[in-house]
Amino acid sequence: MMKKILGRVRNRLIENEFVSNVLITQRAAQKMLGKKNLLRFMPKPELIGDSVLTSGDPVRMAMISLAIHRLESEGVAGSFAELGVFRGETSKFIHHFAPHRKFFLFDTFKGFDTRDDAEANADTRFLDTSAQKVRQHIASTMPPERLIFREGYFPETAAGLEQERFAFVMLDVDKYAPTLAGLEFFYPRLLSGGYIFIHDFNSPESDWGVSKAVNLYMQGKPEKLVDIPDAWGSVLLRKI
Repeated sequence: MMKKILGRVRNRLIENEFVSNVLITQRAAQKMLGKKNLLRFMPKPELIGDSVLTSGDPVRMAMISLAIHRLESEGVAGSFAELGVFRGETSKFIHHFAPHRKFFLFDTFKGFDTRDDAEANADTRFLDTSAQKVRQHIASTMPPERLIFREGYFPETAAGLEQERFAFVMLDVDKYAPTLAGLEFFYPRLLSGGYIFIHDFNSPESDWGVSKAVNLYMQGKPEKLVDIPDAWGSVLLRKI
């Protein structure tokens, strides 16, 4: 038990140092370029510029906005999905760019499940949320009619969606098992040109569980991973 605790402390210190270095770089870029120049490349900078810069992770949010803009401009059909919603901050941002798309939101809304982490009961980081709170949060600025909440344990909550096809998927579940389950479900249903964003790939969270799951699943797949220098070391792939 003590070894596990020390390991978690070590991983958290590594994460904090990594995030600190990324945020310092981002803030320096903002100061050097100025807000106007920093956001000039983005779609609708006058509408979402402030939310990107104040998000705490502007690189990630900017990448999301550009990916969705490309899907829209290229006419890539399909639904959107996010696995690992927490309080819906990223969900709200994604929904802003494509409110006409069906958007599936998967989460326990009760933190980690013990089937994915035997010590989940000791990890209280993601307990303060609910599907109702997330819906209200998104509805405060955008119509929520296209939001479809799937509350519970994934992939059980994906039952009935076997024929669904997706254009954009966000995986943000921190652990090995749900990341692998997410790829197993969404990748075969991702349309050509569609994106999967995977959070925490370059993070030591859960003994590098996310990167282990992704590297295992992507063996033999034609797509390549693109690293994103955001606050938690995401990667993305685009379906061929």
